[in-house]
Amino acid sequence: MVIRKPLHGLVLACCVAGMATALGQAASAGQTLRGKPNSPTFHVSTRVVLTDVTVTDRNGNPVRGLKQRDFQIFDDGRPEALKSFEEHIAGPSPAYDAATRPPGVYTNAAMLHPPAVVNAILIDTTTIDLVDQMYLYEELTKFVKQLPPGEPVAIFCRAGQMTLELEGFTSDHAALMKAIRKAIPRIQETAAEYATDYGTMQQMAFYLNQVPGKKNLLWFSGGSSAYLHVDPMADQQGAGMTATSMGATAAQMAPTGTDLPAQPDYRAMYDVLEQERITLYPIDARGLVASVSEQMNEQHLQMSADAEATGGQARYDTNELAQATERILATDGDYYTLTYSPDDLRNNGRWHRVAVKLRGHGYRLSYRRGYFDDEKNGESPAARSRALLEAKGTSREVLDPKSDPIAFTAQVAEISSLAEESAVRAGEIGAPKNGEVPYAIVYQVPAADLAPQSVDAGHRGTYRVGAGVLAFDRHGTLVRREGQTLTMTVDEREIRAKPDGQMKFDEEVDLPVGQDYLYLVVWDATTGRLGTMNVPLLVKRPARP
Repeated sequence: MVIRKPLHGLVLACCVAGMATALGQAASAGQTLRGKPNSPTFHVSTRVVLTDVTVTDRNGNPVRGLKQRDFQIFDDGRPEALKSFEEHIAGPSPAYDAATRPPGVYTNAAMLHPPAVVNAILIDTTTIDLVDQMYLYEELTKFVKQLPPGEPVAIFCRAGQMTLELEGFTSDHAALMKAIRKAIPRIQETAAEYATDYGTMQQMAFYLNQVPGKKNLLWFSGGSSAYLHVDPMADQQGAGMTATSMGATAAQMAPTGTDLPAQPDYRAMYDVLEQERITLYPIDARGLVASVSEQMNEQHLQMSADAEATGGQARYDTNELAQATERILATDGDYYTLTYSPDDLRNNGRWHRVAVKLRGHGYRLSYRRGYFDDEKNGESPAARSRALLEAKGTSREVLDPKSDPIAFTAQVAEISSLAEESAVRAGEIGAPKNGEVPYAIVYQVPAADLAPQSVDAGHRGTYRVGAGVLAFDRHGTLVRREGQTLTMTVDEREIRAKPDGQMKFDEEVDLPVGQDYLYLVVWDATTGRLGTMNVPLLVKRPARP
């Protein structure tokens, strides 16, 4: 029997735009981390600045085989000594598509073996009109057809103020095309001007949080949503600022009317992208136009500023969108990771410019051009999402225990009308309203992925496990949220005897008819470690008997 359980422990999103922040705060609520046997740790007392550098020749081909001695790095013009150096060479990705499972059964186990190169496509229809959307559909179709076998890509779509994952990392061309068809064409939602670039990037950062290493985000749009406002740059231009200088100094964009929200500080946007090692490749879906307006020019300047600040490149004034996408994927898998620790940080919010140079080479370099000297100084991306380790002059990357995701399985199924009616009569669950359909979510979590809160003299371990679901409709509107924290007592001797044992529990959620998207999260309340999963679900109206 499925019983609706109250929400404890996890503060699920109070509003759609704050979803990623709320879940991220919940994830950090744990008091301690469980260490892995024989897993070394990397402790830092100062900020470690991590810079991923892509090097290409005059023809745009990646350059391999460079050594640490070939690189020079400067922080605000001051030479810095490299703490570590690592070359990444694109190779075949592991088998990333999950094995065939029964209908309605989903897993995030693939996160334990992420792709060698992380490429995600974000289709942001907020600023793309229907005509340009159809052209983008044709170009993305070309791109998918030419995508090499075994090269996984994920598809996301911004719908209203919410970003949805339409397809996880997969090399299945049919699955990718199905996701693209869900994304476009899409009629613009009401109040689209309230969606912000920062909100979108914050959500993308949380989606990609548990994927280690450098992530490349190909952001198709019709320019920054900030320019849906009337003359959004008026106040900054009056002070002698442009979109480019805004990107460099993180100035606050001010609204032009009292009914519109202020655009967020670009410092926050660049901070979250730096923390998750996300490289932006903004691509203008409008292609080549006959006449560039002042607003479009400002949008292109902002796209270039965002790309430069994160180590990517902007693409605009071209109709070859498929070719541009292919070119990015062909070169972004080969890169070098450099780290250094500046000794002059003062936590004063100042922008530090980073410059990387090659000795005696005329190659082109793409890398994150700076960072903010702010309260993020204690959270280096190397120590937070990946531990960068030094041993005998070399370095390697291992997952931090907290960022290593909990791999769980979820069975999502409609509760039969008979069982539902019986449960309602028994007073155990509430009857669905407004034609909604009751669904059960049955979770299975590996016991080995959880840490006991305490163990008594009788070898009985107490575990606190949480689970939550956010449900969105196809327009990105939050339609339901449910959550729970359970306390379980398990014989520790049984867990040791059966390391592959599963802890099983469930919850119920009523969903509206139509295409829904479920965001599932399971977390260990003792350690703060979590696992997440996205489930697309077509909810049909139950047939009447």
